[in-house]
Amino acid sequence: MKILLFGATGHLGKAIAAEALKQGYVLTAVVRNQQKATTLKQTIQCDTIIADVTQHTSLDHICSGFDIVISALGKSVSINDNSKPGFMDVDLTANTYILAEAMKATVKKFIYISAYHAERYPQLTYFHVHQQFAERLMRSGLDYTIIKPPALFSAFIDLFELAEKGRLINMGKGDKLTNPVYEGDVAEACINAIKQDVSTIEIGGPEILSRKQINEIIQEVIAPGKKIRTIPLGLVKNMLPLLKLFNRNLFDKLAFFVEVMQHDTIAPKLGQLQLKEYVERKR
Repeated sequence: MKILLFGATGHLGKAIAAEALKQGYVLTAVVRNQQKATTLKQTIQCDTIIADVTQHTSLDHICSGFDIVISALGKSVSINDNSKPGFMDVDLTANTYILAEAMKATVKKFIYISAYHAERYPQLTYFHVHQQFAERLMRSGLDYTIIKPPALFSAFIDLFELAEKGRLINMGKGDKLTNPVYEGDVAEACINAIKQDVSTIEIGGPEILSRKQINEIIQEVIAPGKKIRTIPLGLVKNMLPLLKLFNRNLFDKLAFFVEVMQHDTIAPKLGQLQLKEYVERKR
């Protein structure tokens, strides 16, 4: 079977690509430009299509000839990502363009990587767009699987540099629990879903950790002699209204971080790799 993969150059996308090839599928990855294609092919041996997913015209008939469409497409939550398109542009609008083309091509299945408990936080752009697209996919008439991790290990890579410099910060008490999951475990679930009759897969990692414990694991591995500082969560909250006036993308990211710091977010323990081992591999 032939797979068309969107979002292939991100950490999760690369893991999905590797797993698809490992399981013997024929893979084509959609990338934004030639430079992205060249970089991807250094580690993933697959065909590529160059297209701007934010422009519907560049996606015309892009799904024709493919059996499976997988979208790991989404705007990065990294503070270091300064790209102009926002969550609405990428996670909702672009994925909706892709879905329209998949429907025209009558693909056999559409697999989408969403976010765990996205339906609970409609006031936050990050969760709202994930849920909105998931609902559009469910109404599409296509066979589908929606995969919902609470957080990927790769989302914490930005913290490695902060830990190295002794700038790692806990927001508030850091006592809320979650079980982030290795992107390779999510990728395996994604490719396995091709042959499974399942509409939703909620997948978390094997360990339930507090936000504070996550930082402590990273600090211990990266630079164990340096301290983690704490700032009041209310201080960050008070910054948000002003930030919204000047930088909507950064506001949406920080609003997301502030919200998840206030709730337990624990998904079924389907992943295998533990966070400390991941950090040791990636450092």
